[in-house]
Amino acid sequence: MYNAALFLHLIGVMLLIGSVATTLLTTLRVQTAGSVAELRTLTAVTKRVEAFIAPGMVLIIASGLYMVSQHAHHGIVPWTAGWVVTALFISVLLSVIGRTVEARDAKRLHAAIDSAPDERPHAELRKLQLAASPIYSVFFGASQVVALLYLMTNRPGLAISIAACAIAAAVSAIAATVRIRSVRRATRELALNAAKPAN
Repeated sequence: MYNAALFLHLIGVMLLIGSVATTLLTTLRVQTAGSVAELRTLTAVTKRVEAFIAPGMVLIIASGLYMVSQHAHHGIVPWTAGWVVTALFISVLLSVIGRTVEARDAKRLHAAIDSAPDERPHAELRKLQLAASPIYSVFFGASQVVALLYLMTNRPGLAISIAACAIAAAVSAIAATVRIRSVRRATRELALNAAKPAN
């Protein structure tokens, strides 16, 4: 039974990594999409991929809890182990962020896309494309998945587990900030060039 749980755990990890990686790439592409049609395609991909995130998380948490219970029963891995507590907290945190922040941002973007014609994004839609919240969320999610992999493979104590997640979060915030600023700067330069009279 333990081997079956481990297999399901690995399947969940694969689903989560694939889904988060695809969501990250499509979210970044949304920022620079030049047409409403392209945005519709990208958000359709993201919507389909996100359907795999919840099952992946359920498989990871359920099978993980079972495996820890088996180890805890034999005194190998106690429920209070630092990496177990941290991994559970991060898993719940990612689920909450996905159901609240990311769901809210996606709803706003979908509503703006549905009401737009199939041409260049209007000002309100462009504002949503350049919004910071989705970028910070998707980078944070990706960083914490990496941190979870570290926790599961190295099983550190509580202090190192928290430090690993905190470092991953800091790196994700820096990367997201760099991405947001570079895209906004490029957008401003394009707008300035378009406004210049042709010689």
